[in-house]
Amino acid sequence: MSPQEVVVRGLVSMLADYPDRLVVTALPAVRSRAPGVDVILYDTFGLYLSDGADLQHLVHETDAKVLIFSRDMRPDLRAQAHALGAHAWVSMSVHAGELVRSIELTAAGEPVGVNEDRMSTLAGLSTREVEVLALITQGLSNKEIAEKLVVSVNTLKSHIRQAYRKIDVTTRSQAVSWAITHGFAPPDENSLESGASVAARMVTDSLSTEQSG
Repeated sequence: MSPQEVVVRGLVSMLADYPDRLVVTALPAVRSRAPGVDVILYDTFGLYLSDGADLQHLVHETDAKVLIFSRDMRPDLRAQAHALGAHAWVSMSVHAGELVRSIELTAAGEPVGVNEDRMSTLAGLSTREVEVLALITQGLSNKEIAEKLVVSVNTLKSHIRQAYRKIDVTTRSQAVSWAITHGFAPPDENSLESGASVAARMVTDSLSTEQSG
């Protein structure tokens, strides 16, 4: 699912090269129940344009697993998607084969390997530290962040201390300022409907490899 047609078309084109491993299909509607779908691809940019209700529907009202794909400079959106229940994420910079493998792992309920985003590499932050900073920037309290990330408050405080040390700040306000300067931002409050949806069914011996756009 992406609100940008160019992204949807690009995904369909990339995945079309692997008809022996998955079947690509377009969901009929944003709030589809996605029957027969194993994995739904969700562009985190949709969270910039909405309140997250569409993603929550996909996570809780369908039987599919949700694999988010995220722009490297918007870790805040990825963190929000995780907090809303997305199963796994992959960077938009991955190659087609890596994306297919990530879809297969997500469908099987297995962890998708660690995807290092550009911000993590530049600042030396771990993926969890990026998520913590993103949620701090969204204005959440330590208790709220700990609940969303399913960690203890003490563990969270350890992540915060490590992140602050790496970005050379000592206060929450300084951390928020650093984060906003480096591309983190709370989602836009304007609510717009998400665009086209891309989903996949895994190919099995009994499943046709016929594709639909």
